[in-house]
Amino acid sequence: MACVCIHAQEWRDENRWHDPMDIYAGPVVGVTASNLTNYDGKYLFGPYIGGIVQTYFNNHWGMSFELAYTRQGTRDAWDNFHSDEEITRKDGTIDRRGPYSYSFDYMTYLYKMRYYPVRNFDVMAGFIFGVHLHAKSELDGKDYNIISHLHKRSAHFLLGAGYEMENLYIEGYYGLPLSKLAKTETGRRALGNAKENVFMVTVGYHIKVY
Repeated sequence: MACVCIHAQEWRDENRWHDPMDIYAGPVVGVTASNLTNYDGKYLFGPYIGGIVQTYFNNHWGMSFELAYTRQGTRDAWDNFHSDEEITRKDGTIDRRGPYSYSFDYMTYLYKMRYYPVRNFDVMAGFIFGVHLHAKSELDGKDYNIISHLHKRSAHFLLGAGYEMENLYIEGYYGLPLSKLAKTETGRRALGNAKENVFMVTVGYHIKVY
């Protein structure tokens, strides 16, 4: 009976990918690619610099929290939500509609629920919440501080996938926008109902801390 118990324990250890409720932490770096709805613009690429805390419930389920600085927005953008009638001057000429550049700096919080269908590979869903640190628009080489015209916080629904290699891992995910940018009437005249589409690719290194 003792022999059977020992072999059963060995089998469980060999087939266990993660120890339940162990906690891992470490740095994460990457890049964001974002643009705005309501604008025909190019993707703005920005940094992703942060850290992660992660735990596992069993072989197949885990959860993580990340805190990061990110930059998002768009560049070489022309708004496509104003009609010619809306932007016609009194003299009959049409006002310029671009090219604009928008840049938004965030303190970003990410909550991810992870499912591992096979060892090392996971798919994830969760939420991205951002707090504006700085926001500006640029037109004709002039910068304008627009943070007072934006909602302080943003929200996205997150979908992605990742691959782990011992302590190193790589992830990619998309943030589906849930919130509009503009808060004031001035902001809505400039941005309309624009939201942010955002893609993120990150590389992290985590170690067991508990």
